[in-house]
Formats: sequence, structure tokens, C-alpha cells
Amino acid sequence: MTRLNLILFFALIFSSLGLVDAQHQARKLYIELEHLNQTEKQYNQEYGQLQLEQSTWAMHSRIEQIATQQLQMQVPDAKRIQVVSLQAQPASSKPATAPVVPAVQSEVKP
Repeated sequence: MTRLNLILFFALIFSSLGLVDAQHQARKLYIELEHLNQTEKQYNQEYGQLQLEQSTWAMHSRIEQIATQQLQMQVPDAKRIQVVSLQAQPASSKPATAPVVPAVQSEVKP
């Protein structure tokens, strides 16, 4: 009987040590999970801020302001604007009524 009690005692000790180790591992993994969740929240917040910054930099009014102030660009007059349309035609179709002229514009100085 004492031999059986001794075996059961050691089995109890080893199983309790295994339980303690399993709980410790679970706590460590939970702490790591919480840390990763916090990091994910920070990355999502930073991503939102970067999207806002990108939309601010890409605003047409900002681009136009930089073009006029820093690059001294100007919006051309209506008479200086030429619209060129390219019409893709298969080889077997009829030629266009008006020939397509390459968009070469001589610089007009005011």
C-alpha cells in the first residue's frame, strides 16, 4: 500500500508541476497577445494618419498653389489650349476625314 501511495504522490506532484507550467505558458502567451493587439492599434492609427496626410498632399488646390508659387506656372489662356485626339483605326477601315496632326505647338510669348 505504501508503494502505491508513493507512486500516486509522485504522479500528483508531476501533474501539479505540469499544471503550473501550462498556466505560466498561457499567461506568457496572453501577455504577448495583448502586446501584439496594442501594436496593431498603433499601426492602424498611424496608417489612418498617413492616409490623411497623403490626401492633404494630393489635394488639387495644394498642387496648384505649389505650381503657381514655387514653379511659377500659370494656367494657359483659352486660345493657347489645343485639344488633340488620337483615333485608333484598324488597318482595313477607311481613313479619317481629317488627318491627325502631331501635337507640336510653338511657344507663344506674351
